[in-house]
Amino acid sequence: MLAAPAALSADTPPADRPTPSAKPLKITKVEALQLEKPLKERFWMANSPIGGYQPKASRLIVTIHTDGGISGSGEGSGGADLFRKGFADLVIGEDPFMVGKIWEKMFAATYGREPSTRGWPQTGVISAMAPIDAAIYDIMAKSAGLPVYKFLGGYRDTVPVYVTGGYYREGKGIPELISEVRGYVDQGFDAIKLKVGGISGGFSVEDDYNRVKAVREALGPKVKLMLDANQGWDVPTAIRASNRMYDLDIVWLEEPLHWYDDVEPLKQVKLNTRIPLASGEHELTRWGARRLMETGAIDVMQFDCNAHAGITEWRKVADMAAMSYIKMAPHHEPVLHGHLLASIPNGYILESFANPDRDPFWFEIYDRKPRIEKSMLYLDSTPGFGIEFNQKALEKYGTKVV
Repeated sequence: MLAAPAALSADTPPADRPTPSAKPLKITKVEALQLEKPLKERFWMANSPIGGYQPKASRLIVTIHTDGGISGSGEGSGGADLFRKGFADLVIGEDPFMVGKIWEKMFAATYGREPSTRGWPQTGVISAMAPIDAAIYDIMAKSAGLPVYKFLGGYRDTVPVYVTGGYYREGKGIPELISEVRGYVDQGFDAIKLKVGGISGGFSVEDDYNRVKAVREALGPKVKLMLDANQGWDVPTAIRASNRMYDLDIVWLEEPLHWYDDVEPLKQVKLNTRIPLASGEHELTRWGARRLMETGAIDVMQFDCNAHAGITEWRKVADMAAMSYIKMAPHHEPVLHGHLLASIPNGYILESFANPDRDPFWFEIYDRKPRIEKSMLYLDSTPGFGIEFNQKALEKYGTKVV
């Protein structure tokens, strides 16, 4: 008869059981740096230029320090004013590995009395959450010795990339547009997104068709083309424009409808066009993203956790999208979204910018960043997001917030 195994002492873990880790980390300090750089010209979307009428590139970099000597950085697009009003105090003393708890604690500031008494608007809270949440994931991944995409449960280590260009530019027409897009192909890109929808700027549907047709004829059939209307059309115009563009072999049409009614009416566009539809970059939370996906109208979800609510929320949106057979192609910021797309099976394609006049920070603020080559972003084994900032650039363009 076999002898019963000896009882395990609570103080002595068996050999095949992991030993307890060191004491939990605690967040000790949060720093925020606001970067701004004037742009050389206005890059017009359908209704507005990038960075406002006095165009500028802007970025918020949040760095979180812990008592274990591990720090993490996250980038965002807004919320600086809330850091001046004490928003970062919410995470001081917290264990970064309790990111779910921290996220809910921050999100709770969007309802109840607290935002009113502390002067924190809801949209500001959602913006400020994004870089904090990203910095926390950077800390957790570094603590585990893993790149973020593997820490999240890696699916692949490369991600397809497209480049956004084709803005309406003052004093420049189709010849300059053709020169621009050929430059992207020369850089190795095989997928390009162009701007359309500029009716308010005097560009008719036929004008847009001629611009896109010229690009298609110049580049040939092998280059993938996406179109972004940036909420520039009403329903009848969106239907007419999408059908006019169909013969140009378009991968997707993005945000075709005006901002004030751009969810339910998408169903009308979907029923009357053969081009796949993309949207979601302006949704603030998973609830808004859910309403958009429940229309059944979109094929591509573009939720942007660089601007809104962070990685924690993005992954919930991605899970809902997967159940609806919707692909994820987030708006902006390859450093962040590259890791996220590499961690899920329904990751589609990543947005990037290849013009230093349009997006100077991609070219100036990093000493180390993910490599983009031949329309593919490559991730390596560097722990965290795998970036190093150029300190001279941060000093040149940055203003300390906290």
